[in-house]
Amino acid sequence: MRTRVAIVGAGLAGLSAARSLMEAGIPSVVFEKSRGLGGRLATRRTELGPIDHGAPGVPVDVALAAGGGVWSEGPENAQGIGIPGMSALARHMGQGINVQREITITEVAETGDGYSLTDAAGALHASFDAVIFAVPAPQAAALLAQQAEMVEAIANVRMTPLWTLLLGFDAPSGLSQDVLTLADPLALAIPMLSKPGQIATERWSAHATTAWSTEHLELEKADAGNVLLKAFMAVTGLAGTPDYVAAHRWRYARVERALGQPFVANGAGTLLAGGDWALGALASDAVASGRAMARRVLESIRG
Repeated sequence: MRTRVAIVGAGLAGLSAARSLMEAGIPSVVFEKSRGLGGRLATRRTELGPIDHGAPGVPVDVALAAGGGVWSEGPENAQGIGIPGMSALARHMGQGINVQREITITEVAETGDGYSLTDAAGALHASFDAVIFAVPAPQAAALLAQQAEMVEAIANVRMTPLWTLLLGFDAPSGLSQDVLTLADPLALAIPMLSKPGQIATERWSAHATTAWSTEHLELEKADAGNVLLKAFMAVTGLAGTPDYVAAHRWRYARVERALGQPFVANGAGTLLAGGDWALGALASDAVASGRAMARRVLESIRG
């Protein structure tokens, strides 16, 4: 059977859609602009060990379904984790799925043989009967610019950014290895050693506040890292400089105003867009949206 469905985005929503289609006997190709899977289920590999620099955790049911574990000390609705890092959940979900990595889709067009996709390198990926866009709402709207009704619906969604500070230590810092609630410009700091399955050196992921992240969204990574490191040291009383320091910007990190339904679609149900932003702020919302889009595609291609 030829490939019939294209999915743009290998985060939770895209992988959930692909897995649902695979279980129904429908193959898909998932196009992912990054090198890894999972979107905000992200783990930075460093010489000091892995650091989760996206979502600190997910609902327990989502993690257990993807081969993960339970982090009983984690924040509410984020006590499910991947081991040794959050990206392990995505790798588990992606098993058996055709994921084409480091391909950025820039355009979708309707042809006499379904839909074609064009990537940033100018390559054409053709003959798809349906296309699912499982990317942040603003990116989906840009790709669906010719679908006025879909774009209008997506315009009501609001997502907010997040700067994350990553720290690593060759020797113990002396800080308590508990999740810390911090003061602006930081909101939360998560020690990796508080999570099950962590045996390497001390590592932290500290999240900035939404307000600070929004105001300083266009800072260079090094500049953002310097500001957040100084704030972390001041609020925690950390004396020595970490051996590893990095900053990561999530331009579309959190859902502030959701769509209110599992996805948007054209009338035929062959162009769809969704993700956590369709239903809410939880990883389980992304899974639900992906599965719902797969069901709609099955209806459309089976008549």
